[in-house]
Amino acid sequence: MVPVYMAFPDGVFHYVCRECTLVCCFRSDQFDGGFDGEIKTLVRLYPALELVATRRRGNVTTFSTPSGRCYFLGGDSLCAIEKEHGKETKPTACSIFPFNHFSRIGKTIAVSPNFLCPLGVKVPPRPGQVEGTHSKVEASLRRSPYLDDSYLSGFPRLAISAEQSPASVLARETAFRDDCSLALGERTFADTVRGASSDPGGFESFVERAAALLDLDASSSPPERDGTDDLLLALAPTLRLNLLHLSSEAILRALRLSELLLRRVIEIPKSLSMPAGPADISAPKGAYEVLGQVGPALRLLARSDDRIEMPVNAVKKIPPFGEPEMTFAAFKLLRASGNSARLIDTLEDATALLPSLSNRMAFLVEMGTHIEAALLKKVKRHASRREELSV
Repeated sequence: MVPVYMAFPDGVFHYVCRECTLVCCFRSDQFDGGFDGEIKTLVRLYPALELVATRRRGNVTTFSTPSGRCYFLGGDSLCAIEKEHGKETKPTACSIFPFNHFSRIGKTIAVSPNFLCPLGVKVPPRPGQVEGTHSKVEASLRRSPYLDDSYLSGFPRLAISAEQSPASVLARETAFRDDCSLALGERTFADTVRGASSDPGGFESFVERAAALLDLDASSSPPERDGTDDLLLALAPTLRLNLLHLSSEAILRALRLSELLLRRVIEIPKSLSMPAGPADISAPKGAYEVLGQVGPALRLLARSDDRIEMPVNAVKKIPPFGEPEMTFAAFKLLRASGNSARLIDTLEDATALLPSLSNRMAFLVEMGTHIEAALLKKVKRHASRREELSV
């Protein structure tokens, strides 16, 4: 059997389609399923469906739908297939949604939520009582064609740190995910992350220094745990999938910086007295999207205890900021990357030229993207060589 890793706490995410106002069927332009399974039934029931088949991969066939509305979305915003023929007749992509983001760690398939769905967080976790139950999601996945050899190769392979093997990464990630489950409703996110560090004192000291570049106060977290702690504990295992190329300590720094930034950004709708909704940034969907958008900056800061070496031509590919101070800061940062200074020192030196926080943040996001792209090439080359040697 293909090994599967659930990159979210067991029994914490839940959804009820009948209560949803952000209908996923409005936002997709395709669906797919197993040709020897439910698709055979669907094309028998709706022969015209065969005319909009657009892709075949092994046993999986993809069909296009009109942008903005599936053929089978009823006037009550529910799936007509499920209502008339039962859930087992629904396309696989629809029945497994929203736990249908797949990637690979070695030979293991990592399953994470699709935050197109406005998932809710249940505290304490309720395995067996909510849709985000690991055993329930895995059973649906194993009934699907997505674990067939012909489909597996299409899942992106996650880059991991050169110091780690896929087995050690999975062991570490499983332990952290399960610790997040235990912390829900009990511990703060900051305490959970700090507790996973091999050097809690050095961890906090570094985070304070990196946070200062974003005008964030690392001591500003509320003394008592709150809903944002539970939100981040639920999201953290999924957020970590984009951090696996970093060292274990850098991953923890990125998570702590994520908390500091999210708590600050959450103040925007609060200051406007806006009612909370399923896509609000204090809910999984909104929080995940915000942290994803600024992720390159957070990852750059998290690894800034390192010494990095950029390719010679990296200086020639500085993002077209269109602002002289930002361009000069980028040039200064890249030129200094080859010396013996830590990245945090060169970042502080370069961003000193950018008194505007918005300019500084945009600079860190774009330079984080630029630097990470170059460094990931090295990580992927190392992974390819390691894979070749293991064959």
